[in-house]
Amino acid sequence: MDFRAQFVRIQGEHTASRDGNNNYSSFNVESCRNSNFLYNSRNCISCHKCDSLVDCVQCVDCSHCAFCVGLNGASFHILNEEYPEHEYYRKLKEMGIDPNVQAF
Repeated sequence: MDFRAQFVRIQGEHTASRDGNNNYSSFNVESCRNSNFLYNSRNCISCHKCDSLVDCVQCVDCSHCAFCVGLNGASFHILNEEYPEHEYYRKLKEMGIDPNVQAF
């Protein structure tokens, strides 16, 4: 397969305008639904303009959050509670949660 064809295939798999789960302009997402501009996240529902979320619902403009609902502009939260960055990763590790998403 030539370079251009391979690029188009990969782009279609990972950056589709709207995929089967109704995600729009999302990249490296796993099991997310009804989300827009979502990156490096998994198991999220109706999240928008977010990066590095795990199991979040209706969050907007957030990054590095896990198991949160309805946050706006938050970073490093677990169950809607804010943590310092190093504590956030330590707590996730204690819970056995890998914050990294490798959807492809």
